[in-house]
Amino acid sequence: MAKKVRTKSLFPSTPKEHIRQLIEWMSQGVYEKEQIIAVALLCAVAGENMFLLGPPGTAKSMVASRLKMVFKDGKSFDYLMSRFSTPDEIFGPISISRLKNDDRYERLTAGYLPEADVVFLDEIWKAGPSIQNTLLTVINEHIFHNGGRIMHTPMKVLIAASNELPAKDEGLEALWDRFLVRMVSNCIGNDSSFFKMIKGVGVDMSELPESLYITDDRYSVWQNESKTVGIQDSVVNAIKALRKSLAALEKEDGNQLRYYTSDRRWRKAFRLMQTSAYLNGRGEINLTDYLLLIHSFWNDVECIPNVLKAFTSSISDSVLKGMTKIDKSIRQLMTPQQQTTQQSAPSRINSDSNDFAEYGYFYYLVENYPDGDTYFSKWDYASLTNQPRDGVRYYDSKRKKIIIHALVPGRPFDAKSQNASNLIKVRIQRCQNGAIIDGTPYAFRRKTAQSASGPESLQALPVYQRVSLIQDLFKTYVEEWEASIMSNWTDCDNIFLSSNDFALVNKMLKEVNEQIKTIEIKLNNVVMMIK
Repeated sequence: MAKKVRTKSLFPSTPKEHIRQLIEWMSQGVYEKEQIIAVALLCAVAGENMFLLGPPGTAKSMVASRLKMVFKDGKSFDYLMSRFSTPDEIFGPISISRLKNDDRYERLTAGYLPEADVVFLDEIWKAGPSIQNTLLTVINEHIFHNGGRIMHTPMKVLIAASNELPAKDEGLEALWDRFLVRMVSNCIGNDSSFFKMIKGVGVDMSELPESLYITDDRYSVWQNESKTVGIQDSVVNAIKALRKSLAALEKEDGNQLRYYTSDRRWRKAFRLMQTSAYLNGRGEINLTDYLLLIHSFWNDVECIPNVLKAFTSSISDSVLKGMTKIDKSIRQLMTPQQQTTQQSAPSRINSDSNDFAEYGYFYYLVENYPDGDTYFSKWDYASLTNQPRDGVRYYDSKRKKIIIHALVPGRPFDAKSQNASNLIKVRIQRCQNGAIIDGTPYAFRRKTAQSASGPESLQALPVYQRVSLIQDLFKTYVEEWEASIMSNWTDCDNIFLSSNDFALVNKMLKEVNEQIKTIEIKLNNVVMMIK
């Protein structure tokens, strides 16, 4: 028996509850397609498009037909493409009367794609060049040129489907790039669900309550408010790591563009994450929203395993590098070192951040700051230019440090750190050897024999001091991991993710935690040896 949708007589109290009830209603009588339905709804609210890859008869068109029903007075258009399809069948026939009487070449668009809210195009790659070229403008700019008149299309989402990917070297790359979300729609795998489906159990849908319709006003509010959502530092760091991984994969692949991700695609992906965070009731993008992009950055089915690995690695990149650094320090500690004379290198007059000493992996130390030891975010510094921008200085009670961060546009001023106190807005910009803070230039501490930023710098210290510093470094990495990563997955709830998505992350979390535990055991053994 199909699940009964819970309905309420009143309008749901939050967008999250509203979307959750819509997903439940749209999934009635449908099996193993809940995430596709949920993500399709997310795409519609975000104003992005979706491609479904799968064989015939796997409920691809059903997703679009049900999606249309959630919009108040929503109009839909669906069409099965073939190589014989004409623009008249998609965009409307030519108006003979206007051509005859007014000498105007215009289409009658009522009931066709230019006036639809939800569009479904099956076997889209079979469309001819004239249709594809028009679609590019409609999809990207929401504009349809109807003779000499420009029509602004109301289309919220275009869902395309096919049992194959676009053929190479046929000029389909631009159209393929317009579909931000790409998901595979397979046949039902679970035997119980399969037999319910073939018996027709629970196929009849209940009527959508009036309170659950997405009106034009609600849609506009959701779109505007979602644009104010900020982004967590953990997501920024993951994105940086992912871009490097995808670039490396593309290079290894011989630059065949199978891992290529355009700037336009990244911008659209950011909007999708913002919308996901907003509809989940959050003011910042976190890693659960970031995980949705596993459905966006593959261009070939064969690439999917590598893309998934790149995603999970990007989340754990910083802590694993930290554990590698700690492990190297422990091995060097246990290896007899020859006494060497270390000479200070002459000071360099440049602003290469590679010369700056790292503290806790995530920070640079601001020299001679009047308020005491102050640390500047390493990741934020990388994005600074010689143009001033807003930043925030605060005392982090958890880390017992004064920290300076760059502010992300649209992000609440007081949401940078949950452990923050004495928040003060500052103006920051890059300068030679450091940063200008509120008009005053400050140098960042550089790597020296005495800085505790890496294994090499520890060699001149007594063993007990070296062990103590390694312990502090290990503690910092673990705290950062727990605060910025693990917190995203503890009691996490994202209505657009599937159990498979969470399983993917949980596997990665388990592996990283095991690595941390291994390093912790090694470090504890060293401590016992020197006592």
